[in-house]
Amino acid sequence: MASMAATDNSGYGRGRERASGNSIVIAGDRTKSRLAATRHSRRVRTLKIALPAFAVAMTGFVAMNILGNAGVGPVLPPLEVPKIVADNLKMHNPHYQGFNADGGHYWVKAETAQQDLKALTAVHLDGITGELTDAKKQKTYLTAVRGIFDNKSNILELYESINVTGDGGLNAKLTRATIQTKENIITSDQPSTILMSAGQITSNQLTIRQKTKEYTFLENVRTHLQPKPASAEATNTAAQNALPFGKPGQPVDVAANRLDIDDVKKTAIYSGQVVATQDGATMTSPEMTVTYEGAVAPGAKGEKPPTDATAASDPASTKVKLIVAKDSVVLQQPNGQTATSRAATFDTVANTAVLEGDVVLTQGDDRKAVGDRVDYDQAAQTMILTGPVVVTQGANILKGRRLVYNRATQKMQLSAPANVMGGTSVGRITAHFVKPSTKGNATQSSDNDDSGDGISFGAAFKSDPNAPYDVVADRLDVDDNAKNATFTGNVSAVQGAVTMRSQELMAFYTGSAGMAPDDKAGSETAKAPAALTHLTAKKKVVVTAKDGQTATGDWAEVDVKKNLTTLGGAVVLTQGKNIVHGTRLVIDMNTGEATIKTEPTGRADGAVVSSSDGDGKGTVFKAERPSAIFYPGQLKKSKIQADGWQVRTSP
Repeated sequence: MASMAATDNSGYGRGRERASGNSIVIAGDRTKSRLAATRHSRRVRTLKIALPAFAVAMTGFVAMNILGNAGVGPVLPPLEVPKIVADNLKMHNPHYQGFNADGGHYWVKAETAQQDLKALTAVHLDGITGELTDAKKQKTYLTAVRGIFDNKSNILELYESINVTGDGGLNAKLTRATIQTKENIITSDQPSTILMSAGQITSNQLTIRQKTKEYTFLENVRTHLQPKPASAEATNTAAQNALPFGKPGQPVDVAANRLDIDDVKKTAIYSGQVVATQDGATMTSPEMTVTYEGAVAPGAKGEKPPTDATAASDPASTKVKLIVAKDSVVLQQPNGQTATSRAATFDTVANTAVLEGDVVLTQGDDRKAVGDRVDYDQAAQTMILTGPVVVTQGANILKGRRLVYNRATQKMQLSAPANVMGGTSVGRITAHFVKPSTKGNATQSSDNDDSGDGISFGAAFKSDPNAPYDVVADRLDVDDNAKNATFTGNVSAVQGAVTMRSQELMAFYTGSAGMAPDDKAGSETAKAPAALTHLTAKKKVVVTAKDGQTATGDWAEVDVKKNLTTLGGAVVLTQGKNIVHGTRLVIDMNTGEATIKTEPTGRADGAVVSSSDGDGKGTVFKAERPSAIFYPGQLKKSKIQADGWQVRTSP
């Protein structure tokens, strides 16, 4: 039985092996499965332990953080969590560009750029350079430390060390600026300095319109204009100070509240408390317009200008042509002379100046000339004052219609030409001279004590020695170097009760009759108003007393200080029909006494021909002794007249 069992087992076993050839393989797969199951069981056992431990650890970690934030227990270091910020989005060497409707274009570059995450159209730029080109190919260059570019509105805001340059010389130094890139407009509300070929401008605000070449400066505007240098001859002439302002080649400094420059119209308009200075002269006015030739910022098209400030202010390309001031113009000169008017025009090309409307010229405290218009001519060195002209020097007064003053020759002419609109008649000039004060009446001149026969008369010619002289004539010519003034044309001079008429009267004086005495003249006497010393009358001289007595002669001399008048030539003294002839008549106007004499004439027949008629055919009489013709009827008419014809023969 046992043997069968083994066989059976053996046969059974062999039968199974035969029945399935994979019996061995199947046994191997179970082994692997058992191994995998073992590994899985190990992982499960590990996770069962690790997961609770991790949960406990995390719970402890959280608890420790909470306790740490609450100030309990040790503080754990914070965890670094990566974030996306603007600093991480910098662009290097970005480039922005665009075109304008008029054909212009622009581009802006930067070293770095960052997108503003709050305003997605704005880009922050560092290390900025740019170029704006208008339709005429004129370029504007810009640099700045930093800025913001809005690519939607095409507006560029610049900050720090801004430099804006333009073709031919525009150089703007700014601390902040706003640039409208499409319109090519630059504005700034911060203090700025503009260097141009015409000079330098500083202001608190500015607007530059490059397309239209217009520049506006506001608040605390200060300008230094450097005109084109004048020739050496013009410079020497300018040194003579003929023009009150606008001298060629001389720089001009202007302060104002506003300045508008139009580089197309070539005008610069200053407004609001304008104060301009040039070569020591100062002009103030509410408004001043400067017209120039050339350009504020000229240059070759497409040529980048030098960045050096001194090179950018080359004055050779710009020349001031005209300066016009309006509304209450006041001019002050270094020598103290002041001129006021409603308007003033200075032509720096023609070297002329015109002041119009209520013109008042003053020198010191006691000299003044007023009129409607004054014309200055630098080449001729003349000043012409027209209108109703009144010149005052202390108490002396001159009146006329036209005053011409030549600074080079120190000569002056006062006249009253015909008014074309009012007629053809020539007007008259007047002069009022105040005599120097005298402490007492002068004694009779020694001329009355000369030997020879004479006839003495009463006090008909008596006059106040301190009375002023009033002169009327057609024209007055003054030579301030020679210290004489010549009246011509039907001259009438009145002093107190005595009148002297002639065709020509020359007045000699001390002091100065000019409106602008030279500061280098020296003495105060030379700068004092003119004071008469003596008068010389010529051609048909007639002296008339208040009672009608007249004396005629070929010439007359008046000693103003002594108050003595001497007539010479063919002298004729008349009272009514009574006539006395002689060659010399001395009138002491302190006492009114007149003495007529006869002196040798040099002619063989001793005759004298009176030229009082002006034709050389006057009265002929012998000059051996005074001769007289009396009419008793005339003497009896008036006791005063009879007393006035007392005859006296000198011993």
